[in-house]
Amino acid sequence: MRRPISFLAGTAALSTLLALSGCDQPVPPQTQAVSMPAGVSTPNVTETKDRQMAFLNRIRDADPKGQTIQRALLNEDNELGLILGRGVEMDKISMLMSGMLTQMAAEFPGEDLTVIAYAPSNPPQKFGTARLDSRSRDMTYTPAR
Repeated sequence: MRRPISFLAGTAALSTLLALSGCDQPVPPQTQAVSMPAGVSTPNVTETKDRQMAFLNRIRDADPKGQTIQRALLNEDNELGLILGRGVEMDKISMLMSGMLTQMAAEFPGEDLTVIAYAPSNPPQKFGTARLDSRSRDMTYTPAR
């Protein structure tokens, strides 16, 4: 997918929105290291967990009151789940998720990435899913039905 000027302007706007995003839950420290067999060239698991924690902490530090993002979690597949604040406008969700994918791509280069946004309900209801294909660099957004 080619990125038009409007996408770049949207990314700049998302950087501003990202600066307003945050989360209220601390990330527990990683205490167990996993050793890989000799000769395997996969990234160090502890290093990856540290990068994930640092990324989540940057989201949380950007908006400590959680007005845009109430909660952010990364699962074992490096998928980012976001519970959005009640004040986030529906038409801004795809832009926010695109901005998050851009930020994640800088932090986790060469990985296929997924961001899932949820409403702040109990249980959380899915708003939509954004994906980045690391090879083609295509970003897609699929709203929930």
